[in-house]
Amino acid sequence: MQMTRKALYLGISLAISGGAMAQQDAQSEDKAKAGGAIEELTVTATKREASVQDVSVSVTALGEEALKMGGIEDVSRLENLVPGMQFGQSGSEVRLAIRGTRTNNVGSEAEQVVGIFEDGVYVPTTTQATGAYVDVERVEVLRGPQGTLYGRNTFGGTINIHTRAPDFDSVNGYVSALGGSYDRHKFEGAMNVPITDTLAVRFAMMDEAHDGYIENTVVNGSADDMNDKDISYFRGSLRWQPMDELDITLRAGTSDQGGNGSAIWGYQQIGAYRDGVYVDGHQFAPDDASDNFDQGPWKVARNMASSVDLQSDFATLAVKADLGFASLQYTGNYTQFDGEQTYDPDYTDGGDGDTSGFVGWVSDQNTRSHELQLSSNGDGALEWMLGAYWFEQASGWNWLERSSGTPEIPHWDNQGDYTSDSVGYFGHATLHATEDLRFVAGLRYAEDSKQQRDPLDWSTWRIEGDDVVVDALEGQGVPGEWDDILWKGAVEFDLNDDQMVYGQVSTGYRAGGINFVREGVPLTYDPETVKAWEIGYKSAWFDNALVFNAAAYLNQYRNMQAQSFVVLNGTASEFTENGGSLDSTGLELEATWIPAENWRISASAAFMNAEFDRYEVSKVQGLGSLDGRQDLTDPDAPLLDLKGYSPALSPDMTLGLQVSYDFLLNDGSRIRPYLQTYYSADYYAYDINVEGAKQDAYTKTDLRLIWESPSASTEVQAFVMNLEDEAVLNRVVVFNPSADPSIASLQANFGNPRTWGMNVSYHF
Repeated sequence: MQMTRKALYLGISLAISGGAMAQQDAQSEDKAKAGGAIEELTVTATKREASVQDVSVSVTALGEEALKMGGIEDVSRLENLVPGMQFGQSGSEVRLAIRGTRTNNVGSEAEQVVGIFEDGVYVPTTTQATGAYVDVERVEVLRGPQGTLYGRNTFGGTINIHTRAPDFDSVNGYVSALGGSYDRHKFEGAMNVPITDTLAVRFAMMDEAHDGYIENTVVNGSADDMNDKDISYFRGSLRWQPMDELDITLRAGTSDQGGNGSAIWGYQQIGAYRDGVYVDGHQFAPDDASDNFDQGPWKVARNMASSVDLQSDFATLAVKADLGFASLQYTGNYTQFDGEQTYDPDYTDGGDGDTSGFVGWVSDQNTRSHELQLSSNGDGALEWMLGAYWFEQASGWNWLERSSGTPEIPHWDNQGDYTSDSVGYFGHATLHATEDLRFVAGLRYAEDSKQQRDPLDWSTWRIEGDDVVVDALEGQGVPGEWDDILWKGAVEFDLNDDQMVYGQVSTGYRAGGINFVREGVPLTYDPETVKAWEIGYKSAWFDNALVFNAAAYLNQYRNMQAQSFVVLNGTASEFTENGGSLDSTGLELEATWIPAENWRISASAAFMNAEFDRYEVSKVQGLGSLDGRQDLTDPDAPLLDLKGYSPALSPDMTLGLQVSYDFLLNDGSRIRPYLQTYYSADYYAYDINVEGAKQDAYTKTDLRLIWESPSASTEVQAFVMNLEDEAVLNRVVVFNPSADPSIASLQANFGNPRTWGMNVSYHF
């Protein structure tokens, strides 16, 4: 897909005449109201505190005010404010895409292309990425590989989530209550309590529930509706600063999510290919299914209820020590995550509603990580940082079958743990050659090892009580090891106090992995790598009334990991292999503008051209020749060739616009109407660009009306999200179902329908 000149001019015009970055916190917003100036947000994108305008990184920083106005309560809506980023989802799994790369595999053994960090701690799985944002100070989204500072799996970018730490100043906090459509209710609050001048605690909690957005017509009421929510969260933080040179923060919390969920890899079969011909609708339904079990994107009929049960407990210790010549920082974390997801495997109101050979998965997972950084202090010509990182993950991960309505681990899948370890050593330096010229360099050695789940020793097969038991061969799972040296080089030049240009080149990699041991499937797959070139411009105009940033990039992806399917002995199996290469070029524009007192206009524009070059995956039965891309009749013929196709979730243009105006009332209160709209050009929701997987161009709009008290302590907000009620495909997979491996079925997940609500909050 090529961007047109007209579209390019439209986007540039929009970004310059509007504004995009929404990068102010609450204090910045107050200053903007009073003086018409945009205060820069301090970020830690380079693991040092710096103005967002002074770092040679494409970063969108969202403070408390921007998060609230954008309705950002988790990762799902960041795409509305972050140019070049797309959100995909299937069930409870997050599939992010950015600058032409995307997340395909999900679950305990899968890794994301965009690394997510909360308070400096890596969030390892696509399931945990759905976590709620509670009492968050700011979110930073870095685009492009961040491997030298953040390590593996920051292949496409990084999301940094910073929660509020306790302070020693006063008792303060907030409470809020929300009610809305689908019987939604949400309660959230936080309280900061200084105990002494050097010791303080902060507590944050949230409880939210709503009925399912996807109506299940099999039962009356909402008991089995899908894509519902029932989540509770609590976090306690303790901060101790016994001396100016030492700051210690301990955070511990728990999260519990239940409900029905929305199937595991997508909740609806929207069509299928049979002998190369596409047919709408579910094509492998059981004979006793009704004629209308799917009636639209948000109305289905399932006689086996889905379920989701996710539990997470964590503790994070952060220690900062000023040694004089340098600062030492340590971050350590332990997280225990337990998850179970089930669904109706035939996707209909037919079949056996109580018993099935496969209905989902269960995971018992723990992770440990440690990071140590030593950073120079002072205003010398050379700023430097040295660091070391260690990460360990162990997952007891198994499939589930359902017997008489109860999910159970089948004896054929009772294998040992899957393990993953990562070690990294890194250095980063900035040389101030002159007052206006800086050279930046980074280097990281990364080493990863994994071990597949231990196989079963069938000689130990036995019955214990009512259970069939087969022992695992401990320590005999297939191992794999990979390492790489990642680097970055950049030049920064200040044109004046308000304008900077930069150029950089960097590398990144995503660790390889191990497939299930199965005939016809490659045992391991290699890491994928990227070399990224970027030039950027950051500026502030008219006494900071307008902030405008631009970045152009070329990302060269190699050995990209592909999701593939193979039919073996009549059974369809999914696995990962290295597909090939892709070059992605693009331009991203952001700006924020305050044209007059009480006005605020933000906008963003992203243009991208991303196409596979040499890229081959396993052939897919049912698709036919696909215009000569595969030959199903010749087992020795080349694989399915995707050359010229676009990767999933990669529109060639997206535009965002946010506009607000404050009406000041006589009593000192204010009313703010707020408009947020987002446009996306068409794209494919899967790497195989076929009919049914294409999402047409669309627009989604949010409206908010906010009243704020004279003291700004009380706020009432009414909102409508997705005003157009647009059904947006955010994931499709083309696969061979075991029920009929001769067809290529399309399994889909859609975004949320129109929702509305009202929120009341009080800050003290």
